[in-house]
Amino acid sequence: MTGRADRPLPLLAGLIGWPVAQSKSQKIHEFWLNRLGIDGHYVRLPVRPGEVARAFRGMVALGFAGVQATMPHKRACYDLVDHHTPAAKALGAVNTVIVEEDGTLTGENTDLPGFVEPLAGLDLSGERVTVLGAGGAAAAVIAGLVSLGARDIAVVNRTAEGTARLLDDLAATLMSCRVEALGWDQAQQAADRSALVANASSLGMEGFPPLPLAVDSLRGDAIVYDIITHPHDTPLLRAAAARGLRTHDGLEMLVGQAREAFRRFYDAEPPKDGDADLRKLLIG
Repeated sequence: MTGRADRPLPLLAGLIGWPVAQSKSQKIHEFWLNRLGIDGHYVRLPVRPGEVARAFRGMVALGFAGVQATMPHKRACYDLVDHHTPAAKALGAVNTVIVEEDGTLTGENTDLPGFVEPLAGLDLSGERVTVLGAGGAAAAVIAGLVSLGARDIAVVNRTAEGTARLLDDLAATLMSCRVEALGWDQAQQAADRSALVANASSLGMEGFPPLPLAVDSLRGDAIVYDIITHPHDTPLLRAAAARGLRTHDGLEMLVGQAREAFRRFYDAEPPKDGDADLRKLLIG
């Protein structure tokens, strides 16, 4: 990608999704841009399903450095870009699209490092983990857990077809793993035996049905990670925290995955010294 100094100002990037109004990504990138004094913008772009290809053409014409993608566009982005990074290929999903110097598009996935960032140092070797959901974000969660040593993984999803597609995308990553594909009727039993339970579904998000999972019977040393950001303090996380369990929320993953995208879009390092202020901004 062209260096920041070689591109016309202001530097532009954004987020495509449907809906996209609830996203906190704009606040993150604008916070870093202001802190670094960069003449740039990050905008939310509501793009209807089926309109991603047209949005990409406009993005290139308008001089965007790239966009990130949220539901339901991650798989569409994967199919429409010209090139894939190794991470995007491994996950079968794209959450960041970079406009190269020649106008071609490279698909990247920053969800995996974003998910793993707050779990740094955790060793899941010999442990069972449960992942709820089977979309593009679930792929990053599963790959992240494998990178932390997990080899016994339960994947819970509404449809067997969705789970099969996810596991097919991750076939190379899961070669040495034992994976169970389960329905929601088996979710509680799987979670109760797990060292870590991650919600990568839309259940519990504002406007969606609640997540049908109780924390009372989870292991006393279980980690509960809910990647939902709206709200960040989901009922699952509040119940887990009340029980004294270790929890991580979607804002931690959101900030982590945004760091790499920011580097690519603006050719600058997002400062970590303001993380506490950034979190207050996102929660407020």
